[in-house]
Amino acid sequence: MADDAIVFPCANPVPEIWPWEAKEAGARVVGTGRSDFPHQLDNSMGFPAIFRGTLDVRERTVTDQMCLEAARGLARCAEDKGIHEECVVPNMDEWEVFPREAVAVGMKAQEEGAARLEVGREELYAQACQTIRAARERVQFLMNQNLIAPMPGL
Repeated sequence: MADDAIVFPCANPVPEIWPWEAKEAGARVVGTGRSDFPHQLDNSMGFPAIFRGTLDVRERTVTDQMCLEAARGLARCAEDKGIHEECVVPNMDEWEVFPREAVAVGMKAQEEGAARLEVGREELYAQACQTIRAARERVQFLMNQNLIAPMPGL
């Protein structure tokens, strides 16, 4: 492996290479699809927001461009937080990332002309925050009542 490599083995539950092995082999940054290692890189960082953004503008299709816009929104969140070797992406418990991604998706859907509802950026953001916050509160309540198992990050 090249020195200072960036390695994202995302197979679950066993990544193609363990993070410590990749580091020993010269990797500078390692991310996996697992939540129990740093840099969780899987669809859990994208799809909740992609669906939220799509639903909030009543879009019927998820396009590649909408997914790319979600990735750009995620990248902007990471940049705002400050990217460094030990932190290249936000994690699941940084829930504020998801409304920002959802807005990026909703705005792209409107730009593409397929959204059935025109909504401004601020309104989309407020709606996504409210919906996501309420869902997290319901999950937390169910966990506190021992009706569902605790989830990491909540």
